[in-house]
Amino acid sequence: MSTVILFISYILISMIFTWKYVDFIKEKQWDIKSARTLLAIFIAIIGLLLLSVRVAFLGGIEDGEKNVINLTLILGATIILIIVLLSLIVMHLVRKMKYMEVTFKISEKDSERGSLSEKEMTCLVDRNQVLNVQKIISQPQNTAISKNESSEEEFEIIEKK
Repeated sequence: MSTVILFISYILISMIFTWKYVDFIKEKQWDIKSARTLLAIFIAIIGLLLLSVRVAFLGGIEDGEKNVINLTLILGATIILIIVLLSLIVMHLVRKMKYMEVTFKISEKDSERGSLSEKEMTCLVDRNQVLNVQKIISQPQNTAISKNESSEEEFEIIEKK
């Protein structure tokens, strides 16, 4: 029973961590593919540590009951794989809910000067920055400017030095 409670708490903690991790990715502007790999590795390591602690409490591999320990190891490894896949799916869904993915090309000059080897990178951007749905909804319907009316906007010309 304690094994079940341990892995249920592992599921809850990994889902909360995944939710917060997406905000951290956006804040640090990490590449999505790298962040996904890092999340999978971190969740798997935590799961393996919990599994090893549980097997140690059962008496260890040498001293404990063989059937109970084998069953715990098999079910624990299966649960860890399922939770890693579930956290990657949750990360994908949370990203789509909160942010939009933006892929941009890295110029070859920048990648040659630094240590970047990628040609493009995918980062997260707030949906409000890209879509600005509230502004579109709250705009008055009669926004068409006729050809005879001049636009009241002023533009400043910036000259290259």
